[in-house]
Amino acid sequence: MNSRTSQRSAIAQGFEPFDFSTAKHGINFSYGLADPVMFAELPWPGAFDGGTGVALANLPQYTDAAGLPELRTKLALRYGVRHDQIMVTSGASQALQLLADGWIDPGDVVLTEDPSYLGALRTFSIAGATVVQLGLAAEGVDLNEVEAVLQAIARVKLFYTMPAFHNPTGRQMSCDHAAKLAALLARSGALLVQDLVYAELPYNGPVHWLAPGDNVINVHSVSKVAGPGLRVGWVLAESDIINRLAHLKRDGGVSPVLSNVVLGLLQSSALDSHITRLREHYRAKRDGVHKLLQRTRFCEPDYSAPSGGFSFWVRLTAGTDPERFIDAASREHDVHLTNGRNYGPRSGGHIRLCFSYLPISLIEQGLERLGNLHTKL
Repeated sequence: MNSRTSQRSAIAQGFEPFDFSTAKHGINFSYGLADPVMFAELPWPGAFDGGTGVALANLPQYTDAAGLPELRTKLALRYGVRHDQIMVTSGASQALQLLADGWIDPGDVVLTEDPSYLGALRTFSIAGATVVQLGLAAEGVDLNEVEAVLQAIARVKLFYTMPAFHNPTGRQMSCDHAAKLAALLARSGALLVQDLVYAELPYNGPVHWLAPGDNVINVHSVSKVAGPGLRVGWVLAESDIINRLAHLKRDGGVSPVLSNVVLGLLQSSALDSHITRLREHYRAKRDGVHKLLQRTRFCEPDYSAPSGGFSFWVRLTAGTDPERFIDAASREHDVHLTNGRNYGPRSGGHIRLCFSYLPISLIEQGLERLGNLHTKL
């Protein structure tokens, strides 16, 4: 078929579609998937449980564009915001798509760190944005570089970041650093979009993040702490921003059935207890992978162990050809990696090693195969 497609569709062809079915095969370090072992640990409420306060007649029905009212009320209490400052979305991905629809015209500029989350890079690029990636230090993005770009470029619409915890590096941005970043952006009329899907999973103690308000928009999801198959996320922002996003939604609201499951989890103590177990589970996996990486020779030993999130960000040893290494790992050893340059132009030579989904035995096998391949090459 030779019909002309849109520019957005043409841009999208440059990105690989999400392929969970393939990700389950071989030893795949590319996808930051939740550990399915932990799904059974959560006492799931009934999807049609009327005990949540939602009328059974409303569950198979459409709901509001902004989401199931009872779930929004519960989330408002959880985060200490007003009901009109919350919108439920089909996961964090839809939240980012709506933000792109609401603020990005072709040629506008989105700022983020180098490296940054592939899904966000894809969403903003398809919307027609020019994505400018800035240097990332231990505390966060280089604020001097942000200020220089804001002075040089008039069409910066937003800065996207994952302050707790950064994907793919697993680093944490302090509230003070985030507040300085938000203030810089506010002077230029730009938004700070904080993706907080990993925020409930700190491995080194409590974590705090900048509250929503003014030009700060926070995006959350239940995917990492309950199950990504629920496809339930939410946006916290000023009411006028929520209202604009609601007008952009072209569906009948996020599934009330799935929203009711999330509401039931939040109304009990089950979810918070489960999150505590998840922190212990993923922390143990992180520590195990850290020990294994210290014995390998395919990556430099100067990486930082993630303080949250699902992945290590490591640099291949000097002299290693990333493309050749990654291709040979997949073709000869059934170990799958993503080139760091996909995460940002300054990140060539790095790879993201996701530890969340695979059992530690397969992780050990995969790292051993990579080590053997490195020696061979």
